Amino acid sequence: YKPGISPADLDALLATATCWLVRSETKVTDALMAKAPRLKVVGRAGVGVDNIDIDAATRRGVLVMNVPGANTLAAAEHAFALLLSLARNIPQAHQEVSAGKWERSKWTGSELAGKTLGVVGLGRIGREVARRAFAFDMKVLAFDPFVSAEFAAALGVEPVDLQGLLGRADFITLHASLSDKTRHLLNKETLGWLKPGARLVNCARGELIEEGALLDVLRSGRLRGAALDVFAQEPLPADSPLRGVPNLVLTPHLGASTEEAQERVASELARNLADYLKKGILRAAVNL
Repeated sequence: YKPGISPADLDALLATATCWLVRSETKVTDALMAKAPRLKVVGRAGVGVDNIDIDAATRRGVLVMNVPGANTLAAAEHAFALLLSLARNIPQAHQEVSAGKWERSKWTGSELAGKTLGVVGLGRIGREVARRAFAFDMKVLAFDPFVSAEFAAALGVEPVDLQGLLGRADFITLHASLSDKTRHLLNKETLGWLKPGARLVNCARGELIEEGALLDVLRSGRLRGAALDVFAQEPLPADSPLRGVPNLVLTPHLGASTEEAQERVASELARNLADYLKKGILRAAVNL
């Protein structure tokens, strides 16, 4: 276990490594894998593998494994925490009270009951967010090209296209994976489809949103507020224009940051790795 390892020490360890287990901050590049001639497996303690060069690993015969379900609840709960923060202006109200102010009328919020939630991406996390929305008496729309109408109906959600979702939803939450097709899914054109006064949450991938276009709709008031846990560049640069926007809530990629989720992803990845190397049993192999 080597957090904060120097490049030279990493090179030395890679020279003899059979397995390399990482979380999100470590970038597993082709150049680094070239220094690991014995490498058989790269394991990601989490879901997203965009910090790993999958093509290079495949070319080198290196298996890439992740743990797709272990942080589902943590991510869903954080998305809903941000949803509630937007609805009730919790971060802004806290900041003002901490600064000695007391302006109740300034921070009048909105109830979730009776509102429409649009879920973009109906995978594990999207489904868990939808379940929580039902508990708050919300109507749920979903956009996911890979989910059948029958499956959506069984979940109690209404399947719609992206334009229909953005035009009808009071709250929108993103849970799509990142690909060439989903990069900047929300851009200048699609953000123009928003229902005026909507609020947006992103706990998926920062690159799903064109950040400049997001700032434009926030400043115009068409988007009433947004909450971001993920960004196109992480850590978020100190001079990022996203900082200091009054109707924008920011958290530092905390979706999977619970004690329970971090323990689950680490132990599950370790078990899956051991089963593969000892028994040849494969689970969650990204590039099989």
